[in-house]
Amino acid sequence: MVRNSITCFGIFLWCLGMMMASCSSDDGKDQQPISAETLVGEWIVEIQADDIMLEDSDEEWETLADGYTVALIYHFFADGSCWKEIDVMGEGRMVYQPVSRYDTDECKYSVDAKGNVIIEYKDSEESDVLLFDGTRLSDEYDGERLYLSQATAEQSQLYKDESDAWHGGADDYQRYDVAAFKPKGVDNSRWMKTLKDSRLVADLSLPGSHDACTAEGWHNEIIAFVFEMTAKCQDLTIQEQLKVGVRAFDLRPERDLDGKNYVLRCSHGIAPTKMYVRDFFKTLKQWLAAHPTEFCIVTIDLTATKDKTAWANEFGTLVNGAEYNGLFSDFKSRLTVGEMRGKVLMLSKWEYGAKPLGGYCYGWDSYLELEKQQQGYIVASDGSKTPLWVQDYWKDITRINKDQALIKMLEAAVARDMTASAPAWVINYPSAYIDGFFSDNYRQNAESANKKAIDWLDSHKGSVGIIYMDFAGMDKSPDYTRTKLYNTVGMQLVDRVIKQNRK
Repeated sequence: MVRNSITCFGIFLWCLGMMMASCSSDDGKDQQPISAETLVGEWIVEIQADDIMLEDSDEEWETLADGYTVALIYHFFADGSCWKEIDVMGEGRMVYQPVSRYDTDECKYSVDAKGNVIIEYKDSEESDVLLFDGTRLSDEYDGERLYLSQATAEQSQLYKDESDAWHGGADDYQRYDVAAFKPKGVDNSRWMKTLKDSRLVADLSLPGSHDACTAEGWHNEIIAFVFEMTAKCQDLTIQEQLKVGVRAFDLRPERDLDGKNYVLRCSHGIAPTKMYVRDFFKTLKQWLAAHPTEFCIVTIDLTATKDKTAWANEFGTLVNGAEYNGLFSDFKSRLTVGEMRGKVLMLSKWEYGAKPLGGYCYGWDSYLELEKQQQGYIVASDGSKTPLWVQDYWKDITRINKDQALIKMLEAAVARDMTASAPAWVINYPSAYIDGFFSDNYRQNAESANKKAIDWLDSHKGSVGIIYMDFAGMDKSPDYTRTKLYNTVGMQLVDRVIKQNRK
C-alpha cells in the first residue's frame, strides 16, 4: 500500500485507482522467490496523471496540471535499510517533491520464505508487503496493483539530478547520521591518573557538558521531534561523554509527571529525557568504580519545576539514599584531587536540605559584566564560604558580547591567586543560544564560542576551571533535520581543556 503519511507530508492521489487499472492487466502471474540481494537498488514506477492533488503538512492543497508524471521509488540497501519517495515531474523537470530523497520514511526490509518483501517503518507498527512476479515488485493500493521495475541508470540519474536541483544541491539535503560523527578511537577514560593527589580541584581545567543528558532520548516520544528541534545540546550520552574525557555535568533534575506520580528526570527545561536522575547518578557511580583515578563534578539547576518544596524533599531523599553511600564528596575551598578520586562533587543552585552534599551556590545568574560574575560564592556543609565566579551569560546576548564574556572569564581564571586560603572556583560557559531557543542555535553558537575557547587556550597557560560546552566530544553535529552539518569542534575543545592541566 502507498502510505498516506510520509514523514511530514501526506499524499492523496484521488485518481490513482483509475490509473492503476491500466497497470493491472497481468495480475495472474505467479509469485516467484526473491532474495535480499536481488532487491538492492532502486525500484520505480512512473504514472501519467491527468489531475493529481497533493496535501502538504499545512493541509493546503495544490492541484497539478495535465501531463505530469508521478514516480514512486523504493530504495533498497545491502544493510537491510530502505526508504521510499514520491516525486512529481512536469515537462522534464521536478515540480513537486512531497518526499525528499533523504527526508522520508526510514524503513527496513526483509524477505520471507515465500518471497514476500516485508517493509517495516521506523516509529510505526505499520508494515507493507510487496509481491514479486519474477521481474517486478507490486505494491497494493485499494485492491489495485502498482508494478515497479528496477530503475534504469538513466532513470536513477534523472531523479537524482532533479532532487539535487530541487534542494539547491546535494549538500543541502544529504541526510547525515549522528553516529558517523561521534569520535572514533578516543579513550580519555583515565586522563586524571597523571594528576598529583595534592593538586587543588579549583586549580584544574575540566571539560563540562551543558544540559548534559540531552542525548539520552526524550521521554515523550509523541513530541520528541519538538525537543530534538529546541532542547538538544549534546550528541553523546553520559557514558560516551565520560569516555571522551568530560568530567563536569550540568544536570537539570526536574520534576516530571509520569502517569499519576511525579518523578525526577534529567531534563532541559520542560523537555524531559528518558534518563531518570537516579540512573544518572547510578551511571556515574558504576563508571567511577571502574575508573577509580577519576572524579566528577555535577552542578544542579532548575528552570521548569514550580514546586521547589516538593522537589527539595524528593531530591534530598534521593541523593541521601543508601544506594549512593560514599559517592558524594564534601566541599571545601582547597579540596584536593586525592580527596576526590572515585567521587562526585555536587554543587547546587537550589537547596534540598539544611546542609548540602557538597555545596550550595549563590549569586549565579546571567550577568554580562565580569564584576557581577565574580560576586557568587559556595557554602559548604560546615557553613564556610568560597568565592564562585560564573560566566553563564545567555539572556538577550549578542555574538560579540558572548565571545568577549567567555574570554574575559578565561583571563580572570588564570590570574587567580591559588595560594589564597579560599581561591575562587570558576565555571565558564561557552554554551548559549542566539536568536531563538533552538538546538541549531546552540550548534551555531558552538561554532563560534567553542572555537574562540580553543584559540585562546592554545596560546595561554593556567587553569581555567569548568568549561561548560555544547556538543562536547562532537567536532561536527548534524542539525535536527540531519541535512546540515555544524562545525561544533566539541572534541577539539575537550582535548584542549584536558591538555591545559599539563601546561
